[in-house]
Amino acid sequence: MNPRTGQILGADIMLEFTAITGRLWRSEVFELAAFETDADYAAMAEMGDHHLCTAGNHLHHSLMFGLHSMRAMNVDQAAEKEFVKQTLYRLVLHEVGHTLGLMHNMRASTMQSMENVKNKAIIDEEGLCNTVMEYPSINYPLNPDEKTLWYDVKPGPYDHWAIEYAYSPALADPAAEEARLQKILSRSNEPNLMFGNDADDMRSSGKGIDPDVNIYDLTDDPVAYASERCELVNKVMPNIKDKYIEDGKSYHELRNAYFVLTGEYGNQIRIMTRQIGGVHLDRAYPEQKSENMPYTPVAESDQKAAMEALAKYAFSPEAFATPDDLYNYLQQQRRGFNHFSSNEDPRIHNRILTMQKACLDQLLHRNVMLRIVDSEVYGNTYTLDEVMTDLTNAIFQADLRTNVTSTRQNLQVEYTKRLTKILGEKSKHDHVSKSMALYELNRIRKNMRSATSPSTLTKAHRQHIIKMIDDALEA
Repeated sequence: MNPRTGQILGADIMLEFTAITGRLWRSEVFELAAFETDADYAAMAEMGDHHLCTAGNHLHHSLMFGLHSMRAMNVDQAAEKEFVKQTLYRLVLHEVGHTLGLMHNMRASTMQSMENVKNKAIIDEEGLCNTVMEYPSINYPLNPDEKTLWYDVKPGPYDHWAIEYAYSPALADPAAEEARLQKILSRSNEPNLMFGNDADDMRSSGKGIDPDVNIYDLTDDPVAYASERCELVNKVMPNIKDKYIEDGKSYHELRNAYFVLTGEYGNQIRIMTRQIGGVHLDRAYPEQKSENMPYTPVAESDQKAAMEALAKYAFSPEAFATPDDLYNYLQQQRRGFNHFSSNEDPRIHNRILTMQKACLDQLLHRNVMLRIVDSEVYGNTYTLDEVMTDLTNAIFQADLRTNVTSTRQNLQVEYTKRLTKILGEKSKHDHVSKSMALYELNRIRKNMRSATSPSTLTKAHRQHIIKMIDDALEA
């Protein structure tokens, strides 16, 4: 880079071979493999590099998800090759965009509707996202007949617009040049030029307010897309055992396939949570005559749709459906002394609870609960009492007259524990949120006392819940 002119003198995009291999980050930690947590995002933030790009990591995860899905569903090798090609195109386009000075735009993935991303003619002409500077979900359809592009392979409308502003020849007259640039900028509120960078995105719990600015999502209905993605995982999962067990090979590849599929599932249920208490942003200036207000709470119907999807895919007894006979084969390949200081048995419950915790981290975050209360003043109609009632019902109601599965026991204890912390002296939650936590704790205790408990484990579990609540309320 010429520091005097900004002219690019030379630039290279370097790809490691691992970008297209099956190697997984943190695969030795069963509950965290192929799944990012708030702790990961916090560690990145502490680095202090606001220009940090992890597009390669995100694309690698999606590449692995696509390849495992294709193998499980008997997709031909020609399609696999094309998929890898599109992924590499997308990664290189993204990094070239950075080279040219483009920032991340995490709103870009909302450009198309659920219907449009399945329409080949539309996607071939318009693309999936308004820019290649997103971290979008892979466009892998539940129905193979609806396949269009997996990823954009050319710049989008936002890219052309931003490059026009930055690189089009300037006019000699300063006043005329300023007017020319302002004319370009005046288009910023056009639907296909919407923007939201890393500072706005909602990847971390409690951070950001607009669910349209996020990573790992796609379409203007991210809950519907995420629900379809969960269905795809449920469709693929029963097939991976037969596809990955081969003579002469260990079970490590099968284990990785399980990690990638469940990691994708965890990412999608976390995306659903961002709708609840969300507020759409519009940064248009008054003279741009936007149809939207600067702050518009997410429609009640969209928030309730998200809660219903979470009840089904994150919290229900049927959530995280995996064939029981798969768990016996999730064995890590031995390499030297890699089990020297830890046990290698699959921590199934810890992995599921980790992903459920990621949902609760957002739903019960003090920023989110306060925003639900605040936004009632300016248009939110999904009130905190409704949110908490629906959430408690999603976690407790399905098994009040039956035994409680071990995964649901973990979830119910975790949820109750968090409510007691909200009510505690050290809590930083607002008073309204604390009041609702108290109300829900009393409701849970009443339900636990009257619930049917056929097995000893279920009786013990409900006694545990009651004891937790009693201790919290007596403290």
